[in-house]
Amino acid sequence: MRKFVLIFVLGIFFLFPFSASAQTDDVTLYSVNVQLWPEYDQPSMLVIVDFKVPPMTSLPMDLTFRIPKDANLIAVAYQDESGDLLNAKFEAPAESENWQSFKITIEQNVLHRFEYYQPLTFKGSERTFSYSWNQMYAVKKFSVSVLEPMDVVAFSMQPNYVTKETVNGLTIYTSEEVKVDEREPYTLDLQYEKTSLNLINPPQQQVQPAGPLDESTSGRVSLNNFLPYVIGGFGLLFIVVGAVYYWRIGRTSSKRARRRRNVEEEESKTGAYCASCGTRAKTGDKFCRTCGARLQG
Repeated sequence: MRKFVLIFVLGIFFLFPFSASAQTDDVTLYSVNVQLWPEYDQPSMLVIVDFKVPPMTSLPMDLTFRIPKDANLIAVAYQDESGDLLNAKFEAPAESENWQSFKITIEQNVLHRFEYYQPLTFKGSERTFSYSWNQMYAVKKFSVSVLEPMDVVAFSMQPNYVTKETVNGLTIYTSEEVKVDEREPYTLDLQYEKTSLNLINPPQQQVQPAGPLDESTSGRVSLNNFLPYVIGGFGLLFIVVGAVYYWRIGRTSSKRARRRRNVEEEESKTGAYCASCGTRAKTGDKFCRTCGARLQG
């Protein structure tokens, strides 16, 4: 009997395997806050999704999210204890119909984030955008915040915002916090009009010349104009160096010739010769400089 029960239980495990990833479809997210930043650092919509799982969730686990097919995923991160955002483990998006799906590995019960860019619709000075939360997970606390772009003269969002605040000179509109059921879509439509193409945080750009640089450009110094003077200066320098060299050589030769004459004159002042070897003696010599014999006289 016991063998039969054991075989039956093992059969159940083989037929219906259990795993942590298989249970993620039933996960309810504790909170989700979507931030929409139109024309922030690009002429498109920057979408930032922050979410947390419930406090007692068993970890690690994989969560699958979807973003529109025309979106460009740029970051997946989690927040550490100091508040810094670090890269999280995730799988690259895979296209499926009108969506891209990707997995995030949740290892700690902290805030997680993913960011992507999505195109805006331009019509003259008007811009429109439709955001859609279309995930498999239910959410206990769901809200959307919209950052007002630069130079806006008209702004509206549907559902309408419930709060409007200014932070660091920028206006932020926040929707009502709602509960979203599993696989229940949430849509927010945004429309605004602005008088310029200015971005909130334009990217740093290198300074480019207004026109081609050539010899006629104002303030530009051409070496060709000064080349004759440079060559002439080097030529004059070579002449001066050569003159100084020959002058120093001449002085050295004169000193040597003068010293030689002095020696000859000194030797000619005495007529004494060594009686042994015949070498001329110099003034004051008492012995021969060649053989050492005593001089007479």
